[in-house]
Amino acid sequence: MIESAGGMIPFICHVFLIFFGGFFALNFVFNQNFAKNSFGYDSIEAVYMGRPFGFLMSGVILMLIATLFQIGGFSSANELISVIFIFTVLGALYNLALYLKIWPTHNGNPHDIKNVIRPLIPMTVIVIRFFTL
Repeated sequence: MIESAGGMIPFICHVFLIFFGGFFALNFVFNQNFAKNSFGYDSIEAVYMGRPFGFLMSGVILMLIATLFQIGGFSSANELISVIFIFTVLGALYNLALYLKIWPTHNGNPHDIKNVIRPLIPMTVIVIRFFTL
């Protein structure tokens, strides 16, 4: 399993992406206050907006698990990880634009720096995985 992932570092990065994405997916689906506490969206619509996104992330995480254990003939996670990388780049750029006040926020309050840093975590893991393959 470690050899098929490309070595120990890419294997650890793969497992980290599963845990990191699984944490956010489960919080989006089941935590009623996740959108309010993490992103500052204080409406009931934000809770229901996050649930489909949580289920989408759950599907990506299940596919990452399938590629890790090579279930059903899935052996390459490169496509999934590239989609996650594109999503994190776009998320980081959007949050940076909100933080720098290039775009206005939804409620007029200043945007937290934690929302800019959060997408950079899996992006850094993906870059590490890319350079150690």
